[in-house]
Amino acid sequence: MGKIISTRVVTFIACMALTSYSQATEPTKVISKIDDFTAKYNIVHSGDIVGKAERRLKNLADGSIEFSYKTDIEWLIFSDHRREDTVNTVVDGVIIPKSYKSAREGTGKDKYYHWSFDVDAQTATNLKKKKPQIKQLDWPAGLQSKLSYHLQSRFNLINNRNNFSFEVLSTSGKIGNYTYEYIGKENIMTPYGNIDAIKLKRKKPGKKQVTYVWFAPELNYLMVKLHQIESDFKQFHAELLSFEPSAN
Repeated sequence: MGKIISTRVVTFIACMALTSYSQATEPTKVISKIDDFTAKYNIVHSGDIVGKAERRLKNLADGSIEFSYKTDIEWLIFSDHRREDTVNTVVDGVIIPKSYKSAREGTGKDKYYHWSFDVDAQTATNLKKKKPQIKQLDWPAGLQSKLSYHLQSRFNLINNRNNFSFEVLSTSGKIGNYTYEYIGKENIMTPYGNIDAIKLKRKKPGKKQVTYVWFAPELNYLMVKLHQIESDFKQFHAELLSFEPSAN
């Protein structure tokens, strides 16, 4: 009987060890979807609310996602109204842009840009000029649009990836590197409420412009604050005002 019990105990322990090993080595599931949402922000300058901003994400029927960001600013005699839209697919938490549009109206010259991306052919086409401007030899891995890299930052945080360096196609067709430095955790106060956030910093090479961005883990790493410094006198920041999630 003692030998039988010993054999059973050994078998049980072995099974438990195997189960524990399987659980320990099982790869972490990669998140490739964010539910639809609308987030609204106040834009603040020198303590005064000078405009509004909105970020919106929508999952489309074909499996791609549409992400938009718009701002409306009225400050003294300055007026600025912008909207950016990008359509993307997401594979293993990696954003693959399909299109990018941006329009700007207000004080000064109005501007409009429209790009399409073909990751298989490795080309990006300026649809205003109706010709490819980024061709295969110039195509860097993980190329992002000027808006999709915001979304990639969020997916990286959701999936515990510490990569905050992105190759980004500018509206003019140039490819530049956007690298953010991880600053740490910080508790911030916003019109939405008190929030624990992850803080990142980007210093534009060769220029004074510095951008700080805060993402909230409790809101699935939604951007809750952005502070841009271009000079001592030109500083704006966007603070989360409201967040409306909506599942498909």
